[in-house]
Amino acid sequence: MLTKNTILETIAEQVKTLANKSLINRQVDIPSSIKKILIISGIRRCGKSTLIRKRFLNENNAYYVNFEDPRLINFELSDFTRLEELYFENNKKYLLLDEIQNINNWEIYVRSAHEKGIPIIITGPNASLLSKELGTKLTGRYKQLELFPFNFSEFLDFTDKERSFESFKNFFELGGFPEFIEEPDTDYHRTLLRDIVTRDIAVRRKLQNENQILRLAVHLLSNIGKKFSFNKLSNLLEIKSVRTVIDYCDYLNESYLLDFVPMYSTSIKKQIANPKKVYAIDAAFAQSNSLSFSKDLGHRLENMVYNKLRYQNKEIFYYRTPKLECDFLVKTNESISQAIQVCWEVNNDNIKREINGLKAALEETNIDSGIIITYNQEDNIDGIQLIPVWKWL
Repeated sequence: MLTKNTILETIAEQVKTLANKSLINRQVDIPSSIKKILIISGIRRCGKSTLIRKRFLNENNAYYVNFEDPRLINFELSDFTRLEELYFENNKKYLLLDEIQNINNWEIYVRSAHEKGIPIIITGPNASLLSKELGTKLTGRYKQLELFPFNFSEFLDFTDKERSFESFKNFFELGGFPEFIEEPDTDYHRTLLRDIVTRDIAVRRKLQNENQILRLAVHLLSNIGKKFSFNKLSNLLEIKSVRTVIDYCDYLNESYLLDFVPMYSTSIKKQIANPKKVYAIDAAFAQSNSLSFSKDLGHRLENMVYNKLRYQNKEIFYYRTPKLECDFLVKTNESISQAIQVCWEVNNDNIKREINGLKAALEETNIDSGIIITYNQEDNIDGIQLIPVWKWL
């Protein structure tokens, strides 16, 4: 239990610290008026706190508390009563609860506050757990927004650069985590990975073997853009139960570390039975945590294209026949709307494979045209556009 004065002093210092951070323009639509509970989720260090500061605190209409603060480590459910008193005393409109997953039984208070009519914004690193813990009683009463590391446009805003190939090369190396862009540190991405596995997965899920899921994460980050099966992962990493591997992959996905893309098929059974492809939340983050000595430029480029599609909330598949493959099929509404091939450099050795794979995907899905996204080639080959990635992102 904490005193009201301790909570007050801690919050005052938190707001002062947050005010000193750089503001970031994000391409996220936050409702102008919040009547439901708003959940803002995203991977650690992607800028959730800064986003809510820009939208709410700068307008001086919100009461903010960050539960990652060590001074609030003993914060209990009963302490929300004192926090709520401070909220009303300060005559604010919104109550912002940052990293709320650190407080046991937090959802009990949020439900109660919502019933009192308090507009609440909560943030956390796991959308699935946050919405699950709110429970079915509040179904339809909350809205979820996802925040990701910077896309290329946000990176350009943050670094005050014009869109160009040179700017993209910088983005390709640095990735989209704001703190790393400001102060590149060789250990940053590796430390972030360990924090996520420990705090957002192992502790929250009460896992006994944290090292096992960390090894799985590193293996998958070392193989972005490649196909895998749960059975093979189980054998390779000596994890006895395939079910455990599936659960671990779900946890890595829920914490925003990794995404898994199914093979395109009109049969759900075939989608489930066939290998999936793995992509990371950020290609530079994956490279920093990779066991491979190769920079694997082609798959990193593919990962960046995937992330652009993912950030647009698209449903994505890869296409494969026994001899041909297309990197991405994008579903809009109920039908496939885009076919995209990604190739670092189209040359005499791969041009036939890349174009035939794309055409096969177009033919099967009845799409008129597709594109090939490259590192920096622009051309039209046999009616297919080659587009430099920095112009497409």
